[in-house]
Amino acid sequence: EAMWAQKLGLNHYDSTLVDELLQLMTLSSVDYTIFFRKLSYIPDNISGLKESFYLPNSEEVDAQWSRWLKRWSDCIKSCGDLRGKSIEMKRINPKYTWREWLIVSAYKTAEQGDYSLIRELQAVFSNPYDEQTSEFESRYDRLRPKEFFDIGGVSHYSCSS
Repeated sequence: EAMWAQKLGLNHYDSTLVDELLQLMTLSSVDYTIFFRKLSYIPDNISGLKESFYLPNSEEVDAQWSRWLKRWSDCIKSCGDLRGKSIEMKRINPKYTWREWLIVSAYKTAEQGDYSLIRELQAVFSNPYDEQTSEFESRYDRLRPKEFFDIGGVSHYSCSS
């Protein structure tokens, strides 16, 4: 409960808010790591979160998201300074996490004696909560590519939460 409160920037755990969020995340096929990092910026509307969605939502689901976001936002605003809350949330919600689909190419190049991707990943994962270069961001802060869907051991492995 404490972890969920921290991830959401709440002073106290709210089971209804968390349960509704998890249902919406499942319904919308959300990337948890990207979602929680985007949420850490305390967006005013759902458009700030859509980069974490794998599929477009119906208008009805978007309306559910908007209602949830409003309730969450009201809770956050009652907790105090939004800028400080955003900073706290970014310390809890990493931008970069170990994802097997990111690692596959590093394994393959390392088998050939080229460890450059291993070293690059080590640099990225050494500071998972920090903003990094735009080059790293474009490679490592993104949704899983379609070619990695439905590949056992690569598609669903993640350490985001």
